[in-house]
Amino acid sequence: MVNLSESGVKHSLTCDEERIRRWEAGEVSWPREEYRLALAEITRLNPEDLGFVPIRRSRVRIVPADEAADETTSAQSAHDFPLWQSGPNFSHLRDKRELELQLPSTADEETLVVPGRAPDGRIVFLSVSRRTFLQGLGIGLAGITPSQSRTPHIPSARRLVSTIGDANPIEHLYQVRQVLIDNDNLLGPLNAIPAVQQQITAIQQLRQETRGADRHQLVRLQAEYSEFCGWLYHDAGDFRTAQYWTDRALELSHAVADRDMTAYIMARKSQLAGDIGDAVTAIDMAEAAGNLARPGSRLQALAPTYAGYGHALYRDDDAARSELDRAHELLLDIAEDPGSPWAVWLDEPYVQAQRARSNAALGRFDEAVEGFQQAITAVPHSFRRDRGVYLSRQALAHAGAEEPEQAAGVAMSALYIAEETGSARIMNELLKLDKQLYQWRSTPLVAELHTALRSTVVKQA
Repeated sequence: MVNLSESGVKHSLTCDEERIRRWEAGEVSWPREEYRLALAEITRLNPEDLGFVPIRRSRVRIVPADEAADETTSAQSAHDFPLWQSGPNFSHLRDKRELELQLPSTADEETLVVPGRAPDGRIVFLSVSRRTFLQGLGIGLAGITPSQSRTPHIPSARRLVSTIGDANPIEHLYQVRQVLIDNDNLLGPLNAIPAVQQQITAIQQLRQETRGADRHQLVRLQAEYSEFCGWLYHDAGDFRTAQYWTDRALELSHAVADRDMTAYIMARKSQLAGDIGDAVTAIDMAEAAGNLARPGSRLQALAPTYAGYGHALYRDDDAARSELDRAHELLLDIAEDPGSPWAVWLDEPYVQAQRARSNAALGRFDEAVEGFQQAITAVPHSFRRDRGVYLSRQALAHAGAEEPEQAAGVAMSALYIAEETGSARIMNELLKLDKQLYQWRSTPLVAELHTALRSTVVKQA
């Protein structure tokens, strides 16, 4: 509530359980002004009435512990912390333990979505304020200048109502979500993340002002937006933040007792665990999703699709094949369910791509190459980013089969899509490929790919 109050949103406050514990324990006698204002807004009490004691300051100022911490962290929300030091290459992202606890910031300050390299070498894309971006890079290097003016702060919910006029805000938010999903399919996560988090902030504020069925519907809508936000961060390569938003969506799905939504989110948690390389969690979450899924639904087929890859990571060949065969059979027997919005994209090419990925994890690279080719041929043209992911993974399979020229040729096609969509999933696969192809670095196509890949990474920085 502190983070989502008017002052909290305006100042990008990052209140968490530890901060509240310190307040309650008396370890902090007088919080910083922005936190006092936020507390007054949500409790309608003065700070003194909440037990805080003003500090009388002498000419030599002693900074309270809470205020000192605020000076170093309050500007560093999930969208506002330094990414780079000077230099031609990416520096490691600053390790921020609180990142997964952050709530969305507003778009009152212009934001940019930029890439950086995480400590484990992955490319991640994050939204940062223009001010912080310039602090990290310097105006000359960034090639941009700060905004000359700032618009007055308007809470997200009030901004939403003023924008849509007499339209139903809940219906409008559903329509916006669909537009953002369509935009994500074409352009990737970079432009969608700030917009999605604006809508989540608006929903949180609208929930404070509604009752009954409308508030229940808003909780459901917030769960759907949170799941989508988790997916965007997943595609952006920021797995920790993706886990936070996916867990948040799971919690809200339980609040509205939506079994289908809960099953879908559990399947997504399996997918995310697989991409992180956590085989056991991928298997367990898929099993939980399968237990929740309604018989004859797409979700029943989705769960073993991700379980198969989990078993492949676990090096259990028989179990991987069994789960993927079951996913194929269940997909053929799906009953028509036009009212369900979940996993509508699940089809035979998708299962084929997951089987190919599992084959690659198990070292059957020739089968993986063929499987990816079948999936690439059949994938809808509107799913351009998925095509790029499949191409990058097919290139890795070619490398595993010791076919460097084929790997480089396929990877170039994937790189074009990565540049268009900003998908870190594609870029990270290509960075893995770059390492695998090092032994063939003198091959012309491999050398060309290496140059193009490095040029793209530096250009995006």
